[in-house]
This record gives sequence, C-alpha cells and structure tokens, in this order.
Amino acid sequence: MNRINRDEYLDFLVRNKDRQIVKVVSGIRRCGKSTLFEIYRDYLLESGIAEEQLIFLNFEDLDFEHITDYRKLYDYLLPQLLPDRKNYIFLDEIQHVQQFEKAVDSLL
Repeated sequence: MNRINRDEYLDFLVRNKDRQIVKVVSGIRRCGKSTLFEIYRDYLLESGIAEEQLIFLNFEDLDFEHITDYRKLYDYLLPQLLPDRKNYIFLDEIQHVQQFEKAVDSLL
C-alpha cells in the first residue's frame, strides 16, 4: 500500500522531538494518525534512535484490551522503559484507557 507522507505534521514532531512535552495527534477517524506514527517511527529509526527506545500500543489491538485504566497502563509501560535513554511511547486509540492522562503525566 502506498503511504502518503505528512510532511507538515512530521516536521512539527521532528522540531519538537527533544522538548519535554507530550505530543498529541488528533483528528477524525481514518485521517492518517496511525500512518503519521509509522512515518515518525521510521524517521526516529533512521536518525539513530534504537528500536528498544520505541514503544507502540494500539488499544484497538486485542493484545492490549486488558489495559483498561491508567494504573494498568502505567504498570505495563514502566518495566519497558530504558532508564538511561529517552523513550518514545506511541499510544494509538488511547481514549479506550480510562484516565490515561494520569499515566502519561506520571511517565513524563
């Protein structure tokens, strides 16, 4: 499948990559948010970020349906974090996790 590059959106993520802020990608269904995550992941890998620094969770994937609240999310992510390196966490369809903001704030 051909992928449409989202240069403007990717540029925003690249420019703010090292800022200590949460980046939120929002939009209507099927507009390319997940594809943007893939494009950004590829950029990070090409720029020298190691695969183990990248954590991807799609909450529409049945593998993650047990993560239903912020505490389960936090407990799932914490052991995967590399303490001596920057971690990149991608949370696709995060609205399925109750009070996810608490986990995100704590991880930040």
